[in-house]
Amino acid sequence: MIPKRLKKEPLLEAIWELRFTSDKGSVVELLPGIIYQAFQGEYAKIERLAVGSIPPLILQQDEILRYAPSVKLECSPYAIQVGEHVVSLSCRRPYTGWEQFKSKILDLCEKLQKTELITHPERFSLKYIDVIDIAAQPSLEPLNIKLTLGNRSIEKNSVQLRTENRDKDFIYIIQIVTDVHSSIATGESFDGLLCDIDTIYQKKDGDFWKDFLKNLDKAHDCSKDQFFSLLKESTIKLLEPEY
Repeated sequence: MIPKRLKKEPLLEAIWELRFTSDKGSVVELLPGIIYQAFQGEYAKIERLAVGSIPPLILQQDEILRYAPSVKLECSPYAIQVGEHVVSLSCRRPYTGWEQFKSKILDLCEKLQKTELITHPERFSLKYIDVIDIAAQPSLEPLNIKLTLGNRSIEKNSVQLRTENRDKDFIYIIQIVTDVHSSIATGESFDGLLCDIDTIYQKKDGDFWKDFLKNLDKAHDCSKDQFFSLLKESTIKLLEPEY
């Protein structure tokens, strides 16, 4: 059984991201203002990010910078970030739960479609960033992972691990880092084992928006399955699951 929630919540941030191209020229010059008006000033804190100062030609040519956001609109714990080819919605700790986060995503998507600026959606992703602090670090002890280098176990060494898993519908990018230190806007700090799972749906044939809700729910379920399959039963118990 997969828990509905964990009382000792290790989640630091959940991020939904949409990547796209547009036939309408420069999106990033228009979209933040439209989003601000569409939400009637709910996302009142607006910040121009460092990428916004980089010349557009360089952004287009660099594959990583191409999808980097330039503007952030914030309504804590949520934040919308906008770039020339990307829009994301994040929910920082304390996580409000999937149903509320999903409703925020759907609301944003409805408003994005009405702008008619996102003419070619390419993919969406759902990323969860967790820090598990129930074991002395560095250690992979909380996870269902056995890692050796030659004949030597390195499960209690400092480790950075990145892997990609694929199935019929999704790509899962999983990153594991032992012995991390993280702090958030509330001033809280966390030390432990980082578990970062990015679940990506790439557009195939058909109408992207028509099947969006079904694929979004599936991405969430699959991401949750991936996370709990990584945890040992003893780890889940220590995080105080509710079923």
